[in-house]
This record gives sequence, C-alpha cells and structure tokens, in this order.
Amino acid sequence: MSEKKSWEKKKERVTEITKTMDEAIESYFETPEQMKEYLSFMSKFYDYSPRNAALIHNQFRGANAVGSFKFWKEKGYSVKKGEKGIQVLVPNKTVPKYKDEKGKWKNIKYANEKEKKLIEKGELEKRGSKLYFGVGHVFDISQTNATAKDLPDIFPNRWLEGNVKDYSSMMESLEKIGEDLEVTIGEPFGELGSAKGAYYYAVGIGKGGNGHIGLNPRNSELQNVKTLIHELAHAKLHNIKQVNHNLSNAEKEFQAEMTAFSVASYFGIDTSEYSLGYLAN
Repeated sequence: MSEKKSWEKKKERVTEITKTMDEAIESYFETPEQMKEYLSFMSKFYDYSPRNAALIHNQFRGANAVGSFKFWKEKGYSVKKGEKGIQVLVPNKTVPKYKDEKGKWKNIKYANEKEKKLIEKGELEKRGSKLYFGVGHVFDISQTNATAKDLPDIFPNRWLEGNVKDYSSMMESLEKIGEDLEVTIGEPFGELGSAKGAYYYAVGIGKGGNGHIGLNPRNSELQNVKTLIHELAHAKLHNIKQVNHNLSNAEKEFQAEMTAFSVASYFGIDTSEYSLGYLAN
C-alpha cells in the first residue's frame, strides 16, 4: 500500500471515529432513572455549609462526594494509604460547668445534690455551653478504593479503570510527542483533586519551553493514557504561543477531549464511557 493510500485510510478511520462520537453526543441525555440513582447516591454524603464547601474545594478541586474516615469504613470502603485528609470545620459545644465552693470549674453533670440546689439558688456560679469549631478531616471518593463501577453512570468525576496493552510503549510515544512540543511531563505542581491532569501552559516560556503536563498519581493506566493525550492536545492547540486565544474554555476542553477520544479509539482504547459525558457537558 502506498504511503498516500495508507495516510488516507488512517484519515478515514479518524473521521469515522469522530462521526460516531458526534452522533453519540447528539443522542446523549440523562434519564430519570439515572438522575434518581445519582441523587440517591449523593444523599448518602454529608451536607456542608458554604464555608466548608469552599474549604473543601480550595484543598481538593472537584470534590463532590466526601465523608469522614469512619463514614467510608461503614460503607465498606477504605481510604487509600498516603492520602491526606481534607480539612473542614466541625461544630462542637462545650459542656455546661459550675464553680464549686473551692473555686474550681467542674462539669455540671457531676454536681452532687447539695451543689445542684446551690446552683439553682444562684449561689454557685454557672457557665452554659458554648459553640466552638474544631478541625476535622474528610476524604473524597477518589481517595478511597471505590471504583467506577461503584458509582452512578452520570457521576461527574468518575475515573477510568483498567490497564492498557503495551502501556509503557504507549506512554513513551506520548512523551516523545511532548518532547517535540517542548512540553515536560511528570508530577503535578500541587494537589489536583479529582482532576485527572493539568497543563501548566506558562512553565518554561521564555526559556525554550512550552509548558508542563502533570498527571494525577491516582490515575489508572487507562486514565493516564487518555489524560496525557488530552493534555498534549491542549499543548498543541492552546499553548501561550498560539495567535488565536478567542476560544472559550468549554471549546478548548471539547477540542482536547475529542482529540483524546479519537486518538485512543484509533489505537483500540475505548474511553467512550468517560468521554461521552464529558463532551456532552
């Protein structure tokens, strides 16, 4: 087969893949059954105040389903080793106290009959309970051993689970593309939360670089491959050196995710379970 025909065949395959996803997006919707499952799932988690919600999202971007260590244990899951808790403010109350005849403050429930009568008469000083806030810790579902199959289909932060055939070769090839784009690939510069990866577009600019891609260490092989393709698409299409910066974030995300889906599909890696909902959004 000539090089031209081979290229045309590859182009036809990619066109076929993107057409399939376009059609799937057009027909995508969330059924009442899906929504019921999702709402039932989310109702199991704690309801946090606006202040705590802000605290959670500042520490763990994209967190949607969080619970304490005890909560996850009771649900049959465990927090992964090495995961750091997300700090929240926990309301508590001090116990009512009274000052005994020696001037010492004591828990009012330990007062004897004589002291109780003196308290009632106002002859012993009493101090009521007060509200105060302590620090507690919660963990997002992505920090536990719960997998995608444990979550409703429409859960926004589901993680792709699974391995990839020839994973090392695939990652080496993608890293070579990163080198060609003058993009470094490695650890993220901070906690990514439920985000699967990040493209730090300004890193290395002015020093011959074109940004850095950080992958979430929680990713499976399948998630890593899909995410790296997605972030490389950002590096290719949306880097700071590009002339056209008029695209919205939604348009940029659509381009990057469609690229990730198409490239992964071309190599026989199915990411439609994740990509369809993302693209439909």
